[in-house]
Amino acid sequence: MCSDFLMQELSVENCMYVANIADAYELKETKEAAQKFMRENFIEFSEMEQFLKLTYEQISDFLSDDSLQLPSEVTAFQIAMKWLDFDEKRLKYAADLLTHIRFGTISAQDLVSHVQNVPRMMQDPECHRLLVDAMNYHLLPYQQNILQSRRTKVRGGVKVILTVGGRPALTEKSLSKDVLYRDDDNVWNKLTELPAKSFNQCVAMLDGFLYVAGGEDQNDARNQAKHAVSNFCRYDPRFNTWIHLNNMIQRRTHFSLNTFNGLLFAVGGRNADGVQASVECYVPSSNQWQMKAPMEVPRCCHGSSVIDGKILVSGGYINNAYSRAVCCYDPSTDSWQDKSSLSTPRGWHCAATVGDRAFVIGGSQLGGRGERVDVLAVESYNPHSGQWSYCAPLHTGVSTAGISIMNNKVYLLGGWNEGEKKYKKCIQVYNPDLNEWTEDDELPEATVGISCCVVTIPTKKTRESRASSVSSAPVSI
Repeated sequence: MCSDFLMQELSVENCMYVANIADAYELKETKEAAQKFMRENFIEFSEMEQFLKLTYEQISDFLSDDSLQLPSEVTAFQIAMKWLDFDEKRLKYAADLLTHIRFGTISAQDLVSHVQNVPRMMQDPECHRLLVDAMNYHLLPYQQNILQSRRTKVRGGVKVILTVGGRPALTEKSLSKDVLYRDDDNVWNKLTELPAKSFNQCVAMLDGFLYVAGGEDQNDARNQAKHAVSNFCRYDPRFNTWIHLNNMIQRRTHFSLNTFNGLLFAVGGRNADGVQASVECYVPSSNQWQMKAPMEVPRCCHGSSVIDGKILVSGGYINNAYSRAVCCYDPSTDSWQDKSSLSTPRGWHCAATVGDRAFVIGGSQLGGRGERVDVLAVESYNPHSGQWSYCAPLHTGVSTAGISIMNNKVYLLGGWNEGEKKYKKCIQVYNPDLNEWTEDDELPEATVGISCCVVTIPTKKTRESRASSVSSAPVSI
């Protein structure tokens, strides 16, 4: 009864008092409720007299908490300085306390405007080092992958599914620049725009950054390869900014892109010169692409995913025909090896790895009269046995769909259905544990050639705060 009463009466004025009572009387649930209340209302709580009475351990716990709800990390810094400045005896804690501030997530302009002008950040060598590290982080964009740490990770980030580019049905002749995400209410929102319109591009996530590579810059169904591009860029969801990176060595569309061990690998595809066997690897720290051992035969419209430390490449278009062939690239030896073939030939399909299984999903093949037909069969690969097996089939056949993994489930978004000759807006979800497909909410518009991934973005409160800051306006470098 006492515990219930205390939780019902929580307010910014008494939350610290309730937490102390709960701690003294070992009321675990009440203490957790009070601390959660303080985290969710931390700005209001920081304006109370009780806030200034926090011990060093208590404020450290709050500022190190990933779920602390603040509009920006500048606010976290200002709150920390408020607590430190209240009592000069606390200044000995300054450097240790400020290690909990994620200076790398504060823009360079805001570091100059709101952090550098605080005397302690210039006078205290350890505090100054935190500022210098953050400024260097911003000055070295290509080194940021290897400089990532807790202090560069956005506080309280939200994992969302993104859709990138594509060709929407309502504007079939026009390609999209939109990057959309789905919020907790299953509503699709615009996050940003691509630097240029794109179709059949590949995307990959690495070190918190979204990489977008290749594809086509024009809509020409009769000769897609002619319009293949080598464009390559990176999106930083923390600051809503794009930077253009060194282009791929070769133009590519209908290729695959995978991340492994801090590198990106672009495999096969096609361009105006024909179908490609080449493979190239991007090294973020040098912003350079390097050619790697090519596949034995040129291949496009395939799928690939990383499993057991290797890139598994399946199906696709080989020698002007749909293929069952599967090969595997080992980055550690820069070599290729053939693997057991798929049971069903297919191209324009999707591939993904969940746990210890690689899945090949959707796509199309040739029917008995030479017409393209949907492939509903889903196959999974066991790297230990080296064999493929059938899983529950798709409800709706799609090619050139987007695929993403979230919470150990496979999301298949949009695509082209051969049976209906229609763009699709369906979202099909596969649960490997149940071997079951279900229908999810739809895309806002039927689309083909989109790419998908899961990205951690700032909370809505942080994004709104960023949007109101001139220093945080979207830019392209």
